[in-house]
Amino acid sequence: MKTFLARTALGTVVVTTLVALQPGSAQAAPASTPLQGSSAIAQATVPAGAQSPIRAKLAIKEVYQTTDYWCAPASAEISLRTLGVKVPQATLAKKMRTTKENGTSAEDQLRVLNAYAKNTGYAYAPAWDVYNAKRLGERLAYSIGVLRKATPIQLYIDRLPWYKGVDFGAPDVVHMIVAYGYDKKAKTVLVWDPNTFAGGGGRYTITMAQLAKATESNKRNESGHRYWGMYQPVKN
Repeated sequence: MKTFLARTALGTVVVTTLVALQPGSAQAAPASTPLQGSSAIAQATVPAGAQSPIRAKLAIKEVYQTTDYWCAPASAEISLRTLGVKVPQATLAKKMRTTKENGTSAEDQLRVLNAYAKNTGYAYAPAWDVYNAKRLGERLAYSIGVLRKATPIQLYIDRLPWYKGVDFGAPDVVHMIVAYGYDKKAKTVLVWDPNTFAGGGGRYTITMAQLAKATESNKRNESGHRYWGMYQPVKN
């Protein structure tokens, strides 16, 4: 079992307990508990009037996660490379304090991403409105089409179409993938899934509607605030 931390729209940190990325495991369904005293983090913004191409595709380093719980470090490695920063997932896992028991916290992932992005002119900011396909498309068009940066997406692995029929032992198992391309006309997104531990992994094309429905921003905590669904690269 793994535990991830995710901030809500008002900055409250919530603990989400989820199962490992191994099919057939029998674990309890995810649960969340608010933690108090955390500071708010601003949501990523897309500049008004930003002109993005109809379609775009980035060249990315095809990185697979080396353990069933390193999806966050692997996704971070891929995205950081598009900022010109090369750091192996093992180093990122250590700095993100990723463990087999607790996985990676959203807070630690954002902290480490921004530590490495600090001198690049870019930063990562969370987005919790990407349950909306139109908004998801606008954000991806800016980060990928305008800034040319691959974007980490936080979602539920069992909602991805290529895992249809896979038993993860519980619903809403959190996973990280990377968006590296899109097509506005076809309303599709190109994604890289670093996980090879459940019969998946590699490059996929998914509709914006499917991806939006899979993001963790579909979920609300007890206070009604949405979880993060994207770590969006933006101009610093």
